Amino acid sequence: MAATAKKTNKEKTSAAGANDPLIQSAVKLIDQAATLLKDGLVIGAGKSAEARHAIKVKASSLVTQASGKLTDAIQQGANDLNKRLKKL
Repeated sequence: MAATAKKTNKEKTSAAGANDPLIQSAVKLIDQAATLLKDGLVIGAGKSAEARHAIKVKASSLVTQASGKLTDAIQQGANDLNKRLKKL
């Protein structure tokens, strides 16, 4: 019989930046945009084209804000990494 590999029971950890306030606020903005679009789809048939467009614009704005926050988080992480690499 072939020897079986020993399995280790490592705990799964969440993403390193999951507790970062920038990332949390970005996730909240994406959730708001998703809720807004979902609600817009459910009641959109009874609304005018102008109202549907307003929902789309608002959701797009929320996603753009989230994108900016994620970009800031990435930049902050890159800056921190560069500082630590310079110390080596």
